[in-house]
Amino acid sequence: MSTSFVRQLGAESGIQLNPLQDRSEIPTVDNWDQNFAIACRLTRGRIDKPFAVNKSNYLRKIGYGESMRVSVLNEAYVHIVEAVNKGAYEAIVQRLVTEDAVISYAIATLDGSDVLWATGADIPVTPYLLAIKHLECFNDGIQCEIHADIKRVSGSNVANDVIRLVIKDIKNNPLYDFTGSLDPDAVDDYQNSIYLPDVVSQQTDAVEVSVGASVTTIATASNAYGYSVSGLANWASSGVLVCFDEGGTAYATADYSRARTLLQNTNLNFGYISSGGSQSTALIAQLIQLAYDTNRILALDIYGGLTKDAAITFYEQLNIGGNYESSDLVPAYWAPLKLTDPTGINGKTIIGRATLLIAYACRRNAVKNSRLYCEEKKNPIAGRDYPLYNQNITQLVQVSQFDKNDLARAHINPVIGETFTGGFRYVFFDSLTGAAVTNSKRKLFSVIDMSVDVSERITRYGKDILQKDRKSVVQKMNDFLHQMRADLYAAGWVVDPEETNPSFATDYFAYEVTPHPVLVDAVIVNWFPCYNGTTRQIYCTQTLT
Repeated sequence: MSTSFVRQLGAESGIQLNPLQDRSEIPTVDNWDQNFAIACRLTRGRIDKPFAVNKSNYLRKIGYGESMRVSVLNEAYVHIVEAVNKGAYEAIVQRLVTEDAVISYAIATLDGSDVLWATGADIPVTPYLLAIKHLECFNDGIQCEIHADIKRVSGSNVANDVIRLVIKDIKNNPLYDFTGSLDPDAVDDYQNSIYLPDVVSQQTDAVEVSVGASVTTIATASNAYGYSVSGLANWASSGVLVCFDEGGTAYATADYSRARTLLQNTNLNFGYISSGGSQSTALIAQLIQLAYDTNRILALDIYGGLTKDAAITFYEQLNIGGNYESSDLVPAYWAPLKLTDPTGINGKTIIGRATLLIAYACRRNAVKNSRLYCEEKKNPIAGRDYPLYNQNITQLVQVSQFDKNDLARAHINPVIGETFTGGFRYVFFDSLTGAAVTNSKRKLFSVIDMSVDVSERITRYGKDILQKDRKSVVQKMNDFLHQMRADLYAAGWVVDPEETNPSFATDYFAYEVTPHPVLVDAVIVNWFPCYNGTTRQIYCTQTLT
């Protein structure tokens, strides 16, 4: 084929066609605000990094759960399952383990020609067939199976180097299915390696497979070769192999700190953080730090079995209001309710409702206008429009008007029953953050929710234009903020300052972008939004005339 152009001209005469230039891209954000992060104890899940769980894979990823009667740490499982089924797109999970956790190998060896299975802490020194490391760490174990098809050469069955390796959970649900060769030099018709460890690494990073150097084929007499007289495939099956020991649940501060660091550094995006009903002050402290480091809202559960005064005491010991930098990112929820466990594991029990609130927020955030903003984000997840869906709810403590006053002053949001137009509902009664302020927008959940969103959009775009000349950066950021100003007003997130209490604001979204006066490689970006506040109180008066 003759072309009329070249990509790079030298001194010759000709046409140079440059690569396509794209000026159509519009800065957007993904569905980060429909995901939440959680650090918790589970019976399944990898321990080396966070992983994503959704409503279609939670049984495979985190298992079937254990009763809270066995351990209160099992409450977090209920939070995850309920949330992904009630609005959260994904849960970004970091599994908690102690330093004593051990991952063992599933090891296949040969007894004559038959394949036998066992577990071992290390890859064997003695001859072996396969050593499999399953990094998803199932407490209840896995099952492994090997099969080699019949291979015919000159009309006779011969040993086969290509095997099929299947890994299942204890209920025979397939987890992984690999087909590859035991020969390290084996390639397919396209000259790509089909060596089993290479095949596995191409498909997942959750399984590692090593092939013993002394074995390169499955013999015809093996229990893994060919088919039985009834025509069924012969599989060398392991039965249940317990290849992971979580090392107990006596977590130290270092374990919580490690989980926080892994969540902070993951490339999986999330918009909220859940405490998962945890009553560990050490874990909560790490999650508060995570909220500050990532600028994300942490929805904090206070145990519903506490009295009102005990709930306030527990919250005050956390000293959230004393941490000025992150206090506005930590709303607390006290749900003195017993309800039917939505997973069916625990019967009727006390389960924190903060993660359900996050799920409602994630579901709400999925509905965006034509400018890609969720208009309803200006309203908090509270009140009549967001009732609890749970069945068989019993309120354990009657909360009086004076109790509500005490809780509001302590910045605790009760989850209780209230009567509205249309009847009685259990709702998130209030929408306060942990900010130690009395008359500031920092105390309003919806304001912080919008603030986090705006900051995320601006900082992400700032990353896009890093490493460009300062004049271009100033112009691009000015254009970006000019468009954002219009978008925020159209979504109803910002209002003219005269519509709110007097403030220093002179515009509903003022901004400035300037080169740094001293540093030659820096640009300063400031913005001054006047967010739409939340109506928490209405004063009514009837006057007879």
